[in-house]
Amino acid sequence: MGLNPGASDHVHEQIFKDIVFDNVHEDAMLNIYDPPTSWANPTDCGNFPCTAPQNVVLRFTGTTYTGSTVPSFTDADF
Repeated sequence: MGLNPGASDHVHEQIFKDIVFDNVHEDAMLNIYDPPTSWANPTDCGNFPCTAPQNVVLRFTGTTYTGSTVPSFTDADF
């Protein structure tokens, strides 16, 4: 999965069904990164880059967490 190279400010909803996380620590669940400073557009926002990578919707349904390492949250929280 990644950003749309032609429209970095439009991130599609990601839908995950019946995913099994086996021995996955909560710190390894997601990586929502900071936008590159090169995305700053002085005309629109000054030196403030587009924050589109942080505007995401991830929908998980029917998720199962197994193993000895599990996140501290559940489907209802995620």
